[in-house]
Amino acid sequence: MNERVHHIAERLWGVIALMALLAAGYHIAQQGWEAGKTTLIFPGIAGAWYMTRRGLRKKLSASEEPNGQDN
Repeated sequence: MNERVHHIAERLWGVIALMALLAAGYHIAQQGWEAGKTTLIFPGIAGAWYMTRRGLRKKLSASEEPNGQDN
């Protein structure tokens, strides 16, 4: 169950990062680079959270099964 929650959170941050990147791209296309370049901060933050969640999930799954045995 715990691994499933981490997997859902990882996917959620991935979707948020993608949506923020698309919104930033749209804003840059409409307003121009100078006015829209600061909107890239939000996809950067969401992408960092995605990578953090991914690393945490992988680290936890590796620590749960060090030898493939459940004791």
